[in-house]
Amino acid sequence: MNIVLLGASGRTGRKVLVGALGAGDRVTALVRAEGKLADLSHERLDVRVGSACDPRVLAALLPGHDVVISTLGPRRPTKAAAAVYSDSARAIVGAMEGSDVDRLLVTSSALLFPSGRLRDRALRGLVRSVVQEARRMEELICASSLDWTIARTGFLTDDASTAYRQAEGALPEGGGSISRAAVARFLLTAARQSAHRRQVVGLSA
Repeated sequence: MNIVLLGASGRTGRKVLVGALGAGDRVTALVRAEGKLADLSHERLDVRVGSACDPRVLAALLPGHDVVISTLGPRRPTKAAAAVYSDSARAIVGAMEGSDVDRLLVTSSALLFPSGRLRDRALRGLVRSVVQEARRMEELICASSLDWTIARTGFLTDDASTAYRQAEGALPEGGGSISRAAVARFLLTAARQSAHRRQVVGLSA
């Protein structure tokens, strides 16, 4: 595949990047600043600098690619940081709907699934801005004409396991945390197989 990867310098995005290159894919990675991914060089990796929230930047990257994968998300649970969800979604949809590339995969939060568990209610209160912005992102993407897949994940870990359980429209029973490596494996598999088209998928270890 020829992939445009957003969030490539983050911990989940880097797992996607390494997995894609290992599988023989070509990756155009958009990063926010010079020097990001400077430690990683590969003949099938093209690192570009720009904002993933600028539709003009994204539109310039799309020609010649098959799919856009976004692992963008806030580093802190603040309103300003969480806005990257909806800001990037507007830019992605705007750029892709004017292009020949319509396959999009993004990561989101499993806290958007209904749950009566006390832990989940407490978490929603603690990261209210993250939940609100993730919902806005999903609404923008779902209302588009794109061929999208949204992967909702629980707490992300750095465990080496790539095993995961999946369920369309729900978190797998008893679901909780999941490794970033497993999320990366799901995204690349779904992109390659054109699976879960226009579906929200819950992921868990």
